[in-house]
Amino acid sequence: MGLFDKLFNDDEKEREEEAKRKAAEKYAEDHAHDHDAKGHSEHATAHVHAAVTTTTPAKKVPAKKAAAAEPEHEAKPVAKKTTVKVPAAAPVTATIPHQHGPATIPHQGQIKAGSVTVAHDQAMTLHVLAHIPDHAPREDDPHYHLFEQAKARLKRQGLWKCMIGDELCGGEPELHHTFIEFSQINEVDPSKIQQALGLHFDSDEQFQEWAESPGNLEVLCAQHHRAHYGIHVIPGPLWEALRFRKAGTAAAAEFVAASDAPKDAN
Repeated sequence: MGLFDKLFNDDEKEREEEAKRKAAEKYAEDHAHDHDAKGHSEHATAHVHAAVTTTTPAKKVPAKKAAAAEPEHEAKPVAKKTTVKVPAAAPVTATIPHQHGPATIPHQGQIKAGSVTVAHDQAMTLHVLAHIPDHAPREDDPHYHLFEQAKARLKRQGLWKCMIGDELCGGEPELHHTFIEFSQINEVDPSKIQQALGLHFDSDEQFQEWAESPGNLEVLCAQHHRAHYGIHVIPGPLWEALRFRKAGTAAAAEFVAASDAPKDAN
């Protein structure tokens, strides 16, 4: 290549670069007025910067054809891609309270030592006023023979023994009226008995017969019937615990005469 060609080509390159810069500036100026004042002018500046700083070599075009080849509207220069590193968001730790039942109910492991009620004796003085209606002596009851028949049948079947049958038993076996005491037979409503026990009576006679039958009778020793651990002298909730007492444990309750009651019992 001759010196003339070199000088010509350098001038041509400079003119080409100058034309591109002017076109980019004109493009930026024309588009700067089409955007609002909230940062859109920065978009145009990015186009100018991309056009001016591009290093892609331009295709050589003769100077005489440069003006004719220039389009009416210059193609929009591609903005230079910018990689912005966004710091990772710190993990959010949400504290979720542990759910329990009602706040007044502590876990078993939270019960303080010594908060359990220790075993102790508690004296209870009962004054019971029983209302006994008029009734004929047992031997004169027209259904008493059924009571005697039930006793004889239990003896024949080997069942004439206390149904509790533990080490607290004492005295001879006796028949106890389980649901309705004999003296209260005329004071109860048979329909309520039927509903509670799933029974059916066609007449009052049938009800009277049931009251003296095995369905309303159970064998208890004298101790569990009328004496020290008797169902007739100990409140029902405590006596039922005696019925199902675990062997070797203390009795839930026992009857003590006022003269024998301990003076220092709480």
